[in-house]
Amino acid sequence: MSARSKSFLEGMRKKSSWAVIVLIIAMVIFIIRVLQINIKNGKEYSEAVVLQENYESSTIPYERGEILDRNGNVLANSEKTYSLIIEPNNIRLKDEYLTATRAAILKFFDISEEKLDEKLAIEGDYGYYQNIVQDLSYDKVREFENYCKSDEGDNVVGVYFETKYKRNYPNGTLACHVLGYTVDGNVGQYGIEGYYSDELNGVDGKSYSYMSGTDGMASETVPAQNGETIVSTLDMNIQKIIEDNISEYMQNTGAKQIGIIAMDPNNGEVLGMASSRVYDPNDASNLQALKDKIVPITQEVEVDGADETADSLISVEKSTEKSTEGVYLEGSDNKKKAEKSEEKSTESTTESSTEYDDESSSENQTTEEKKNVKTEEVDYDFSAMTDEEFKDTVSHFTKEQKTEALNYLWQNYCISDALEPGSTYKAFTIAGAMEDGVISDGDEFYCDGSQTPVEGESPVYCSYRAGHGTVDVKRALAVSCNDALMQIAEKEGPETFDKYQEIFNIGSKTGIDLQGETTGIKYSAKYLHPMELATSSFGQGVTTSMIQMAAGFCSVINGGNYYVPHVVKRLLDDDGNVVQDIEPVLVRKTISKGVSDYLRTYLQAVVEEGTGYAAGVEGYTIGGKTGTAEKLPRGNGNYVLSFIGFTPVEDPQIMLYVVVDEPNVEDQEGSGAGAKLFSQVMEDLLPYLNVYATNSDDVSYDGTDEAVSADDETVTEGDTEADISSDDAVVDDGTDDSYTDDTSDGDSSYTDDGYVDDSSDDGAYTDDSSEGGSYTDDTPDYSADDSYSDDSYTDDTTTYDEDTGGVTDYSDGE
Repeated sequence: MSARSKSFLEGMRKKSSWAVIVLIIAMVIFIIRVLQINIKNGKEYSEAVVLQENYESSTIPYERGEILDRNGNVLANSEKTYSLIIEPNNIRLKDEYLTATRAAILKFFDISEEKLDEKLAIEGDYGYYQNIVQDLSYDKVREFENYCKSDEGDNVVGVYFETKYKRNYPNGTLACHVLGYTVDGNVGQYGIEGYYSDELNGVDGKSYSYMSGTDGMASETVPAQNGETIVSTLDMNIQKIIEDNISEYMQNTGAKQIGIIAMDPNNGEVLGMASSRVYDPNDASNLQALKDKIVPITQEVEVDGADETADSLISVEKSTEKSTEGVYLEGSDNKKKAEKSEEKSTESTTESSTEYDDESSSENQTTEEKKNVKTEEVDYDFSAMTDEEFKDTVSHFTKEQKTEALNYLWQNYCISDALEPGSTYKAFTIAGAMEDGVISDGDEFYCDGSQTPVEGESPVYCSYRAGHGTVDVKRALAVSCNDALMQIAEKEGPETFDKYQEIFNIGSKTGIDLQGETTGIKYSAKYLHPMELATSSFGQGVTTSMIQMAAGFCSVINGGNYYVPHVVKRLLDDDGNVVQDIEPVLVRKTISKGVSDYLRTYLQAVVEEGTGYAAGVEGYTIGGKTGTAEKLPRGNGNYVLSFIGFTPVEDPQIMLYVVVDEPNVEDQEGSGAGAKLFSQVMEDLLPYLNVYATNSDDVSYDGTDEAVSADDETVTEGDTEADISSDDAVVDDGTDDSYTDDTSDGDSSYTDDGYVDDSSDDGAYTDDSSEGGSYTDDTPDYSADDSYSDDSYTDDTTTYDEDTGGVTDYSDGE
């Protein structure tokens, strides 16, 4: 071999070696990169391949968790339903397919020929999926599928069913405000459905069928994860008893609205909660639910002449078309019509005037006038309307007004509305004063019928204008003596009084596990001037929600333990295993056990010797307090009547709070509506609860119990729950430094239990007054007949001036 040939071969070997090396390096780099991609994005690319090779896939819907009462009764569940899906493009492939499929669908399902033919004619991408019938039962689906398997149904093609769960409330309206409802997509609204929506919801599953390169058709199923089941604190029977009594009262007597809360005072569990604003969560948006209710609706009302209070000035065009449409308003047999704000009318150009404008001389010319229009809330009394009037009225509502009406219906009156508590508040005033050592059992006060908190200004009167004379603390609460309560608050002073407002959680949310809770309003110490301090002592000038009053009152009677009210006991998984136990949360010690014992005897005296006589239940020891709140404007005769009570006095097992807003009676103030309805509900509840009849002996207290300061950060009695100091457990929501209203529905218009008289000695009356029966200072004469009036004492000669003058204005916090 020549030297030249050897040189050529040697060069080729070197080049080949380099080529191999480069190839090996490239392969290594490629392998490394593939490994990196597989590690980082392997799952993503695998799913993409599955999707590309997908032959058929379907979603497996999860089942939203059930809501049960404390005894396992179903309050809300989800029912499996089916939707009929057709593929028009595939059905039209052959005439025999179209004929057979069309005939089968019409035979088994409720759909018109016109609608079906319209769906079958759809082409393009939409021709592969049309949902034509919903909410089918399994029986109907099975019947159709069996037909398709027969010879007669052999040519039925392009039809299948999708599974879907539909929320169901088997008891209709029962506990609607505690439960709430759901909208599309399993989104909870209000109540437990809203607050615990994430826990109730699950995760959809997926079923895949696809072509595999090696195994042909393959399938994969990812099962759905169902939502958790919620066990509530409600007792369905207690709830039903409450709602039946509300319904009976509304049918027989009637009222603007009613709210009732039943609680276990020893742990904060809500046993029942209801109002008269019932709706069916199975059909929550049905406006027919408004039919028997009084509903406030915001609308624009034209005001004659200049009005500085008008919210806006709008231009009203007048033209040749005058509207005859209107809505029926409350008053004058509900047939007064509010004309539209943009009414059009004819204005002749032939009418001459010294102010005639040549530029508007055309016959078709429209003119504009500036008119005052005031936005205000109007009460629509749908209960007084005929079916035709109701239909006509609702048809004229705007979309916004319909939404407003429904929101009012869905809102939970017991937690979302604020009202002045009236004399029920007196229990807090006395409890705080006793706990702080400002007063003691047996301390006496002289009631001469009024107090003058600010020298030179009008007095604030007691319920009994002639004066109760000398009363001790117990009797002051029993006879609902405003005079004595004002003296007690004066001894406390603004700082101490407000300290116990905060300890009892007034002005703050309770933290109940329901959506839409309000805080109400109160005066902080800075703004508790002498007049505000005096009226706040008996529940005027402060507003609370029902749940605030209920939670605070439970601590007054249970030994001084403030629990967060709650409506859920535990959460269960799909197999019934406990996921979470929701234990009672003990927030703070409000008062000592000794003071609590005293208060129970005082509250018992209210029923047995005082203004709460109508709340009694024969054979049982009942304690509680009445409330009579006069609403603005003063002197219109509209009141909120309430009673908050418990039994047995010796060992409270149930607390019941009843509020009746504007009962349909001639004398609301003296009707005793709250106490009477309380008694009726208790008569039905106590046998079911197995609370046995007891004697009427007072609960005694020997005074040896060491007082526990409400400021003490350590809970020492029965401390089995969370031990939280009073300083950081419950947030005040910004009400410490000013008089604020955190409500949304204007309920701060309520006033209660007495007001200041600016005009005359006859002046204004205050809380709890009525004209039923006769009063003797030492031995009040009560009768059990219907003439007995709540929360008041009068003699045969005493009258009350309902003049509206002298109403104290608290709007500026002064």
